Amino acid sequence: MPNTLSPITLTDNVELSTNIVIAVLLVVLLLTFRKSQRTDIFPIPVTEELKGFGILTVVFAHFAYMKVTNPDFLFPLSIIAGVGVDLFLVMSGYGLTVSMLKKPMSTLDFYKRRVIKIFIPFWVALIIIFAADAIFLGITYPLPYMVQSLFGWFPTAVGFGDVNSPFWYITWMLMFYILYPIFFSAKRPWLTAIVLAVIATLIGTYNPLNLGDNWLHRLHTVAFSIGIVLAWLLQESKDKENKLVTAIKEFRNNSNLLRCIIVVAMIAVVGYMSLHTTANHWPTLTSILGQGFYVDQFTSIVIMLALMIIFSLKKFDNKFLAIYGIYSFEVYLIHWPLIGRYDVFFDFLPSWAAVIVWMISFIILSILLQKIVKPISAWVDKIAK
Repeated sequence: MPNTLSPITLTDNVELSTNIVIAVLLVVLLLTFRKSQRTDIFPIPVTEELKGFGILTVVFAHFAYMKVTNPDFLFPLSIIAGVGVDLFLVMSGYGLTVSMLKKPMSTLDFYKRRVIKIFIPFWVALIIIFAADAIFLGITYPLPYMVQSLFGWFPTAVGFGDVNSPFWYITWMLMFYILYPIFFSAKRPWLTAIVLAVIATLIGTYNPLNLGDNWLHRLHTVAFSIGIVLAWLLQESKDKENKLVTAIKEFRNNSNLLRCIIVVAMIAVVGYMSLHTTANHWPTLTSILGQGFYVDQFTSIVIMLALMIIFSLKKFDNKFLAIYGIYSFEVYLIHWPLIGRYDVFFDFLPSWAAVIVWMISFIILSILLQKIVKPISAWVDKIAK
C-alpha cells in the first residue's frame, strides 16, 4: 500500500488558532440551542446529538494527531476520540435492541435489513475513494487489499498508508452486527450483552485474528453491550409501566435544582476524566485490573456515561450537534481521506480557518453522499422484502 503522504507542520500560532476554533464552536453551540419539546428519556434527537458529539471528538482528534504534528493543536477538543467511538457503539447497540424488542426479525432478515445499510454507504464511499486516489493522485492499491476492503476487513489503521485508516472501526462494528442476531434474546437482552462483551473482550485482549492495530479494538469491547442494556432498562410497553423511566421523567421535570447540580457534577466528571484518561494516572486501578488498556477503556466509559446523563437530563436541544449526528456516519466515512490526501485549506488559510472550512465542507459533502446512497438503499430494501 502506498505511503506517499505525511503530516503537515503548522506554521501559525497554535494556541491562538485553537482558541479561535473553540470560540467559534461555542458561539455556534450557543446560537443553536432550542428549548426541548421531548418527553421521552432517550428519544431520537438525544441519540442524534450524542452521535454528533461523538463524531466531532473523532474529527478533532484526527486534525490534531494525524493531520498536523503538534498535539497542542485543538487541545482539549482533541483528547477524547475514544469516547466518541464508544458513543457510536452504544448508540448502535441501543438502536438495534430498541428495534428488535419492538419488532423481532430472523438472523437472515437482520442481515438483509440492518447490515446492508452499513455496507451501502460504505461501499459507495470506498469506491469513490479508490477511484479518486487513482485518477487525481496516481495512488493505486493491490487488488487483494481492495477486495478485502470491500468486505470490510481492515486489520490495520495506518494513517497515510491505508485507504482510510479510521475504517478499522468498520471491521469492529461489523463483528458486533454479525454476532448480534445470533445471540439476541428478546426475553434476556442483558444475556446478549454479556455474551457479546465477553467475546469482544477475549478478541481484544488475546488478538486471535492477529489484527495489526488491535490496540484500538481492545479499547472498545463493552460499549456496544452497554447500549443493549440501556435499551433493555428503558424498554416501555402499553401493558406495563416502566417504573425506572417514570422515575427519571418525574425527576427531570420536577427536580430542577438537584437536576442542575447533577448536570454540573457530570460536566466536572467529563472535564476531569478527559484530562486523566490513560492508565498511568490511575496506578491503583491498573493494579486491580491488571492491564493498562482495561483502565483506558474504563475511563472512556465513565466519561461517556457522564455525557449520556447530561444529554438525557438537559431540557434544551442543539441543532448543530443534531445535524452532525444525522450525517455522522457519512462524515466518518469521508473526513480522513479528504483532510489527509485532498487538503488545500491548510495550505492557503490559517489553521483555525482551515478547520472551520473543513467542518462546513464535511456536512455539505455528507449531504451529497447521502443523496447518492438513498435511492440505492431504497432499491435494496425493495429487493429484500
